[in-house]
Amino acid sequence: MKSQALRMIIVATLVAAAVVAGHLLPGLDQTGISAEIRNALHIVGFALIAAAIFETLPMRTTKAALTTLALVAVLGTLAELAQKLGGKEIDLLDLSRDIAGATLYLCARIVWKSGNTTGRTTVVRYSTRVLSAVLGVLIFVPLGFWLVVNARIAAQFPTILDFDGRWDNYLYEAIESEVSIAQADSADGKISSSTAEIQLLRRSWSGLKIEPVVSDWSSYQFLTMRAAIDGGYDSRVIVHISDGEHPGYRIQHLVGGRSVGPEPTTIRFPLRGVVDIPGRPDLDPTNIRDVYIIGKTRRKGKDKSGITRLFVDDIRLE
Repeated sequence: MKSQALRMIIVATLVAAAVVAGHLLPGLDQTGISAEIRNALHIVGFALIAAAIFETLPMRTTKAALTTLALVAVLGTLAELAQKLGGKEIDLLDLSRDIAGATLYLCARIVWKSGNTTGRTTVVRYSTRVLSAVLGVLIFVPLGFWLVVNARIAAQFPTILDFDGRWDNYLYEAIESEVSIAQADSADGKISSSTAEIQLLRRSWSGLKIEPVVSDWSSYQFLTMRAAIDGGYDSRVIVHISDGEHPGYRIQHLVGGRSVGPEPTTIRFPLRGVVDIPGRPDLDPTNIRDVYIIGKTRRKGKDKSGITRLFVDDIRLE
């Protein structure tokens, strides 16, 4: 009995330490897909924690399940408080994911055990096992889904963004602008492609920020894209990129600028000999974090009316 209690204390201590450490670790990266992967790991992780606790407790099934759920809630709450002490915000959704993972495991385990009760018919036994397996699979479905999404986007590399993918919006955000997706119809009336339509707000920084899935650009020479600007003259597309040593909104390396007109044109930006901000170290091409595509345009004379729009598509490396 003492050995069982000691084993339970050791397991609980190790689990608590792992949970706290896991909450304080930085995220996989800053993309929305990686955030979803991290969220899914809460479900998987706390299902495993519930398994460790439930299988260790020397109690009947119902009492062990309730005790396990209570301990998981306490561990999740303590982890969120530790996260607060580590400088991060408390996320109640994380706590709900923790409890959801534990609940799924407990349901799967209890249903499995109920099928093994003496006197169950073969049909009931196999039905409960199938139901238990389904509940167990549900623990891993969100993680598997987002891993597949991440792999699909990574497989498009060196295409950084083409705006035709369903999940691409997790990889970009507007900078002092309004971004929408414009769809071009083919001759037969079917949608052939999608393009980012960026309404520029005539500010010094107005455009699009992209978080590439693959950050090592050391083997590529050019960043290319199709671009057009409608509504102004003297229009240019300017690109900045930042690495892990220079994150932030205005601390980026200038790649260059290209003049564009209302007709879509493929433009290329050389990645070799990137112009650096004076006094800053050189860009690290193996650790690219963000790409900033900025639209610069002026109107003729005193005409300040109308809407200026930047269109970009097929952003890739060569």
